[in-house]
Amino acid sequence: MARTHLVKTQGKSLQKTGAEIEYYDITGEGFFCYISHIKKLKKFIEERDFDLVHAQFGYSGFTAAFAGKRPLIVSIMGSDFRLEKTAARITRYFAKIFWDFTIVKSPKMHATLRIPKSNIIPNGINFRRFRPIDREIARRQASFNSSAHVLWVSDPERKEKNFALAREAFTHIETEDIELTIVNNIEIDKVPSYYYAADVLLLTSKWEGSPSVVKEAMACSLPIVSTDVGDVAEITKDVDGCFIVESDPEEIANALETALHFGKRTNGREKVKYMDVEFISERLLDTYRKVLKNKA
Repeated sequence: MARTHLVKTQGKSLQKTGAEIEYYDITGEGFFCYISHIKKLKKFIEERDFDLVHAQFGYSGFTAAFAGKRPLIVSIMGSDFRLEKTAARITRYFAKIFWDFTIVKSPKMHATLRIPKSNIIPNGINFRRFRPIDREIARRQASFNSSAHVLWVSDPERKEKNFALAREAFTHIETEDIELTIVNNIEIDKVPSYYYAADVLLLTSKWEGSPSVVKEAMACSLPIVSTDVGDVAEITKDVDGCFIVESDPEEIANALETALHFGKRTNGREKVKYMDVEFISERLLDTYRKVLKNKA
């Protein structure tokens, strides 16, 4: 469900193992859109012989629960479902009553939710897609000029991504000839060139689960400046050239200048190899088998 690029990447990796997958897309916006899909999803499931349903994103898990198919596994991403007290209580209730297993994306989410039947399985990345590219070739492909480029990868209209903070931080940067480059609605195949062409990745989110952009930047050995959200601090731990900051524009500006003066690539690619989609697929398959065995 919710067939984002992230979901499709993991789905393709699972299919390579022999797993048969069908998708149901919940289209539309807002909470009531999820309610409107309950009957449609129920019909979709009844017409097919599924062993289990894996709902991606928290609200999809509510829709799938009311659609009635068991066993049901739900992945809560974090960026889609801010874990405030009320949200956490509702999630715990559904996990206890309706969901057979819950997957969360970071230790912070796991500690917040305290769901007994759950595990931490981060989203995988396709290492072959982010294989090394020569810097000069990447800069030509991304049409970068001679300036240093700070990459901000998301939709500026998404409030939780907090682009306003990135923009304000740039007003405090004293170093000249630096550009803030937004990567949004770029063809998927062109995205790796931006990571290899850039000098720093900037993440200013208010909350996240396990942000793919950080793992992608790590896979491309790109220095990172990020707010302390999701599992970013854990992923970037002991990686020179990566900086975790408070949501303060001056602190972010200082960290960006330090990252730019770092002046080289990081060892991030080596550090996140365990998040290759193929490894994550094995963990997911193991979870599927255990859930099916418990329901037999």
